[in-house]
Amino acid sequence: MSRLALAALPGSVRTARRHVHDLLRAWELPHLIEAAELVVSELSTNAVKATGLSTDSPSYGELSNGLNAICISLHLTSAHAVIEVWDSSDKPPRREDADPDDEGGRGLLLVEAFATRWGFRRPRTGGKVVWAEIQASSR
Repeated sequence: MSRLALAALPGSVRTARRHVHDLLRAWELPHLIEAAELVVSELSTNAVKATGLSTDSPSYGELSNGLNAICISLHLTSAHAVIEVWDSSDKPPRREDADPDDEGGRGLLLVEAFATRWGFRRPRTGGKVVWAEIQASSR
């Protein structure tokens, strides 16, 4: 199992994606990298949007109330790679039906396409954890 805490900033999505990539390569599961990178990217983007800032270069004023964090977790079961992303918002994730011209709104649709299943839970410590399982045996 691996956990990584990151600042809730847009640039952290790239770091989360790289972390998952490197872990799956080290765990000798390269066939999962593409799907896992996409899933962690979408879940991390949603977490940053829910709790973070919209820029990687915030002003002092934007930081005056502090900087939120997100936490990425990756672990393996006998059948799946499980990606979890925690953020401090208690609002549930919501799948949206995007219009063809919309730039966003397809994240959870993509997660559904690449994951065996996904969901969320609210830990006792607060916030929410959005998780997705990716089939590990497809080589």
